[in-house]
Amino acid sequence: MSRTALPRRPLIWLNVWILTVLPVVAIGGTIFYGMTVGITWREILAAMVSWLLTGLAVTAGYHRLFAHRGYKSPAVVRFFYATLGAAACENSAIAWCSDHRYHHGETDTDGDPYDATRGFWYSHIGWIFFEGTRDNSYSNVPDLRADRILAWQHRNYIAVATITNLALAGLAGLLLGRFLGMFLIVCLLRIVVVQHMTFLINSAAHMWGSQPWSKATTSRDNWVLSLFTFGEGYHNYHHSFQSDYRNGPRWWNCDPTKWLIWCLGRVGLASSLRRTPVDVVLATRFKQSCRSFAGSIEAVEEDEVGEWSGLLAEKKKQILARRDQLMESLRGSRVALSEQLIAAEERVQLRIEEIKTLRVELRERMKSAAAETSDELRRIIKREIKHLRRAMREAHRTAKETLVGWERLVHEYSLCAAT
Repeated sequence: MSRTALPRRPLIWLNVWILTVLPVVAIGGTIFYGMTVGITWREILAAMVSWLLTGLAVTAGYHRLFAHRGYKSPAVVRFFYATLGAAACENSAIAWCSDHRYHHGETDTDGDPYDATRGFWYSHIGWIFFEGTRDNSYSNVPDLRADRILAWQHRNYIAVATITNLALAGLAGLLLGRFLGMFLIVCLLRIVVVQHMTFLINSAAHMWGSQPWSKATTSRDNWVLSLFTFGEGYHNYHHSFQSDYRNGPRWWNCDPTKWLIWCLGRVGLASSLRRTPVDVVLATRFKQSCRSFAGSIEAVEEDEVGEWSGLLAEKKKQILARRDQLMESLRGSRVALSEQLIAAEERVQLRIEEIKTLRVELRERMKSAAAETSDELRRIIKREIKHLRRAMREAHRTAKETLVGWERLVHEYSLCAAT
């Protein structure tokens, strides 16, 4: 999509040199080292470990903790995130998170620092070459500026990044030998890889993939990217539910970052993990599927859009009348399918409401248990909480199955309508 040209901005020559010369030196030096000395399992193992440490520091620390406050962590964890995140050479946490919050607040507009509508290369790397338009005020991250660890990292960012990178390569050399290879691969090449994996979320994850949760922005879910970015590829979900500590909400989604955060929570190093309630997630996906369905019907016949919307609006008061109208307007095999579709839609809404009710009741009973002074009554309330949680799990399972069934009927109806 073409956009008006941005105002001319001064180049940041340090960024230009790092992002153009560093890849050449790292890749060229690694190739030359491999041809002359040879690359062994030691360099590969050390590079993978350093990639894991610095990459997760960006995704779990910079992104989900600092930028979105998806959970809370003690100072020792924040310190490790700050030092290892600096080693990714993607700017200080305060600067990184400021840009990222503007990205979410003004996605796909001129206020978006890495606006994907300006093309792949601009959103991937081009925007970093130029001075920002906000004079580095960082006014949107007052909470991070008040954090003494992040304020220290911001003031000493270049020193922290340099020392941490040399320490990672030096430690690998001390343990495994081959200092030159460790410097080239564990330090330089790993920096390039981590940077461009992050950049792909700004670019590729806004251009290729699916949009099951929302089409309000260019963000997309791309499971392939998640394999290389520690779970950041589920980007459409993330834009829809920014404060959720998970990017891949399903247990089978490849999201190592959420697994790390969950594990930290289990050992007391993370707390207040924020999860979007299941009914909110299902309702959001349901609404998006409804919009997609309406669009597919409109593509076949515009007159059907208004008719369908009118029928759905009257369904609670005039179910029989609505079905008679559908019988007159739809032909052949579409009649039975449309009735199933309407009934399935009502079931989805009922299941979502059921989960909301259970969630409210569970929250109230947990408050009652915390406030109760009688041990006997507290035990009774805890048994009720146990039953409510079991009911919640069953309701979640049923709601997901119902939604999948509704989406299957939508697909069948769309195919039928197109014939």
